Amino acid sequence: MELSNIEKLLEKYFEGETTISEEKELKVYFTRETVPLHLERYKSLFQYFSEESTITATKNLTLKTNKKSWYTWVGVAASVVVIAGLFFTKLPTNQDENLGTYEDPEIALQETKKILNMVSQLMNKGTEELVYLNEFEDTTKKLIK
Repeated sequence: MELSNIEKLLEKYFEGETTISEEKELKVYFTRETVPLHLERYKSLFQYFSEESTITATKNLTLKTNKKSWYTWVGVAASVVVIAGLFFTKLPTNQDENLGTYEDPEIALQETKKILNMVSQLMNKGTEELVYLNEFEDTTKKLIK
């Protein structure tokens, strides 16, 4: 086998692009007695793979299959109960149809103004604290210049 062909196969091997037959070629090549010096470091790797491939199991293992534990059935039953409970229960309907609406437009306008005034006061109360931030920003600008 040509040395350049082996080097190309090694590149493909380390890129993970070799086929099984190409890997067998590499294994055969590196299990020989003589290997070029610059490829000597790969010899132990491929010898290890060929030695390990001959190992067979000494103990028979039995796998438990087709046995479903009762936990599975408990989970399925709980799921069915939850879904049935959500499907068959009725949420209490609100019989009170009063949604806070006003028949008289003048009363509605007065209530709206009252609520907007309250929101405005709360917003202004929050912006009073921002004065300190402006003072802090002015001070930092003076110090940075």
